[in-house]
Amino acid sequence: MKTLVFVALLGVTSVSVQAATCKQLRFSENDIITVRSAIGMGTRIQLPANLISEPATSNNHLWDVEGIVGTNQIVLKPNSSLKEGESTMIYVFTDDGRVIDINASRVAVKANQPCVVLDPSPAFFSKDTKMAIRGFAQQPQFGVNARSESDIARIDQLEKQLDIAKQTNELERKQAIISALKKYRYRIYTRYQWDEGKEFVGRNTISDVYDDGQFTYIRLANPNRGILSVETMIGGKNAIAPTDYFDEYAMYKVTGIYPQFTLRVDEVTLKINRMDNQTKGNL
Repeated sequence: MKTLVFVALLGVTSVSVQAATCKQLRFSENDIITVRSAIGMGTRIQLPANLISEPATSNNHLWDVEGIVGTNQIVLKPNSSLKEGESTMIYVFTDDGRVIDINASRVAVKANQPCVVLDPSPAFFSKDTKMAIRGFAQQPQFGVNARSESDIARIDQLEKQLDIAKQTNELERKQAIISALKKYRYRIYTRYQWDEGKEFVGRNTISDVYDDGQFTYIRLANPNRGILSVETMIGGKNAIAPTDYFDEYAMYKVTGIYPQFTLRVDEVTLKINRMDNQTKGNL
């Protein structure tokens, strides 16, 4: 008797268990994506293409946002219950030429969105075309021979519309990529000066320096040499600037742009100066 009761309870339990699914969100160019995330929970967003840079966050002190370049995933969550941290904007740059704007809002745990899948698929058919297809599908069919010449002509017309829509979408995607590359080139600033001097350990340490309005990039002439620190002035005081090193490119990426900063190896320093404060970037 106890065995039967246990089996019955197990059956009831198995019926009540349901797997949750990620929310699929279709969007178009210039749409602002909205997501809800809770403290201690977080949200994963699947992008339609891979990242070409880390996401830029407007409220990065009160929100944790991460995304690895070359992948199509970002994760985010609020890290504070302060009023100033109720929301944030996240700007995502992908290798298909898109710039995706995401508005994230802090919510209670029960309203948290665990994951969102962004779908940029366009609506190939207009509203009238969809109604025509639906009406044709609902007509009584009595076999293949029941189709009239007008039905066949209508099908051919719809197939041609679909082909044209696909071709137009591919052309727009390519044009968006070209436009994004042009905009990025327009943002590049290269007027940096530096003097290695006689006392610097080794010559030809730096190959080139440039920025894109958000990050400063320092390419080393000798990939085997590592710079221990990049120092700058923040609030009138010396501070270590956050950096990432990409060994395959022998390049340092420094977060932010600065009028002057110092590369330090042991007791030897190398100062780099930005000639002016002009920028075409986001900062």
